[in-house]
Amino acid sequence: MEIIKFEDYKGLSENLGNEILDCMKSEEKTLICLASGDTPLGAFEYIVNELGDEDLSKYNFTFVGLDEWAGMDKDDFGSCQDYMEKYLFGKLKLGADQVIEFNAKAEDLENECKKMDDFIKSNGGLDLVVLGVGMNGHLGLNEPGVSFDNYSHVVELSENTKKVAQKYFDTERKLEKGITIGIKHFLEAKKEILVVSGEKKADIVKKLVEEEVNENVPATSAKLHKNSFLLIDRESSSKL
Repeated sequence: MEIIKFEDYKGLSENLGNEILDCMKSEEKTLICLASGDTPLGAFEYIVNELGDEDLSKYNFTFVGLDEWAGMDKDDFGSCQDYMEKYLFGKLKLGADQVIEFNAKAEDLENECKKMDDFIKSNGGLDLVVLGVGMNGHLGLNEPGVSFDNYSHVVELSENTKKVAQKYFDTERKLEKGITIGIKHFLEAKKEILVVSGEKKADIVKKLVEEEVNENVPATSAKLHKNSFLLIDRESSSKL
């Protein structure tokens, strides 16, 4: 895992934005998996500003939704899909088939996992995956203790995730389960980028960088990837 440090969030966001844009405009067919949340917002804004009203249906990429709270979709305020629609997908001129996401309102979530796995496999795997790192080291909704051999799966949310996630909702929501792309998919992706910003993430960055690979800190799985990068700013790297 290569560590790239930026002086500030703006520089980090522009670099990440260009990485995503390059993948979107590739002549090859590409699958791009992006995390929602606060950290990639600057990159999303950069992408939207760069592309403007350009018709993106001419490009051969598909965005693959990373995760979702069980029982929610883009019509639920604060959901992962609502977030992505609000800050990226809904601001771009995308083709109808350029976004593939879990149906987390389905009765059979295990079947949703299978459908997502089949889609990713049939399209040659993920080309680029961009992941934030949770306060407890989770990637997507892959919580501490998760097997690195999992593809898409249904998860029981940790107490930490339930608590932190409340910031995305306008009223308190009861969160118990989620559905997420698994770490095995991340490890098989052509490129994996972890992105961390802000002083509050300094402790988990220190743990990620200094600890050996272990399932209690899912983000350490990126060290097993042959083409993985950790993008950090000055504040998040302050304890290294």
